[in-house]
Amino acid sequence: MSAAANPANPQLLKPLYAAAFSADITPPIGEPLCYALQKVTAILIEHPLAAKGVVLRQGETTVVLCALDLCSLANDADWQFRKRLARAARTTPARVAAQSLHLHTVPGINPDLTRLATAPDALCCGTAEYFETVTRKTAAAVSEAVARLEPVTHIGHGWAAVDRVASSRRIRTPDGNIMPRYSCTEALDEFMAPEGLIDGFVRTVAFHAGDRMIAQLHYYATHPQSFYGDGHVTCDVPGLARARLEQETGVPQIYFTGCSGNVTMGKYNNGSPECRAELAQRLYDGMARATKAIKREPAGEMAWKVVRVRFPYSTAAADAAEPLQQTLLDPARSVGERVRAAWALGYAERVRSRRPFELSCLSLGPVRTVHLPGEPFVEYQLWAQRVAADRFLAVAGYGDGAMGYICTDEAFTDRGGYEQTWAFAGRCERVLKNAIKRLLAE
Repeated sequence: MSAAANPANPQLLKPLYAAAFSADITPPIGEPLCYALQKVTAILIEHPLAAKGVVLRQGETTVVLCALDLCSLANDADWQFRKRLARAARTTPARVAAQSLHLHTVPGINPDLTRLATAPDALCCGTAEYFETVTRKTAAAVSEAVARLEPVTHIGHGWAAVDRVASSRRIRTPDGNIMPRYSCTEALDEFMAPEGLIDGFVRTVAFHAGDRMIAQLHYYATHPQSFYGDGHVTCDVPGLARARLEQETGVPQIYFTGCSGNVTMGKYNNGSPECRAELAQRLYDGMARATKAIKREPAGEMAWKVVRVRFPYSTAAADAAEPLQQTLLDPARSVGERVRAAWALGYAERVRSRRPFELSCLSLGPVRTVHLPGEPFVEYQLWAQRVAADRFLAVAGYGDGAMGYICTDEAFTDRGGYEQTWAFAGRCERVLKNAIKRLLAE
């Protein structure tokens, strides 16, 4: 009889092991930031960047959860990174979840941009040399963690409300239009507009070895940047909150950005350094209170489920394939326009290759963590919580970023807003919801 067949008998359960890891992935001066959309490269390292995560092992199953202080990893970059981490952990790429925080003050890596561009310097993303450094350092940290795995006695989970951090980026006005509210604003109407649809709670998962914590994982849904475009490299609001909690507790802290394609800090942020400090304080406060609220349960059976999904290619983008190619080759077009064209064409190649995206779910007792690709709207996170209403569910977005935003279908009929113009999978709400439902099925 297997442990799954008789979970009530703890003697039949294999022990669970865990170890946290961290690698410094701070870029060199001169490295392009955020796909060069702000036309800046790194001129000052304000705060170091990290790849942080945890290795879990039970029996023959080894899982790696990794959160990266990057804007995104897309297409082959995501695949190559997960393959290297899998080799380091002696597992398979399907058992590695690599999620970016989606910071805009850091590099992003999508090899399609330089591969498809005729003038790579105009579309530069994170360089191949930087990507190799990130991958090598993170894989080495994973390998080192595997060598010091220790028994997990308890799983902890807690949550807390976060005050005045997240706000909707798509505000419906009285005339029915969408008013965008970006990461920072000084516009009075945007400040005064309602907070809008968000998930206002931070969720925390902890691994315990007796009375000592091995690591804590935090999940919160908002675009993480307070201001950017000045060439200063920083881990920004979540990194500052994470570092403070780690310093105070001595416990490795790992932060994941949830489904926040349409959520930013704009209502509460005027783009000043003082505002960034206040936002980091509020996020830290929520994380600290979630930590104090943790409920412990004995470590049980670990399950890892993967659902492979082929997202479509938007009809609008498909119809625009020739104009996109012309935009890409036209040096008179803006960098932003050419980056978008290259991204869309690279995603079209991905769809034609029929290589699926791997969505995953970790199950440990009452805890579920789901790992999604792209920039999903917060509606998907809230919907998943209703599906798993009897479980503690934490959702991480920003896995493989090849398709850009994953909007709701309604967004494509809205008047205003811009996310749908970078949503290369088009109307795919049913595809993603079906995949989430399969991940959460017992």
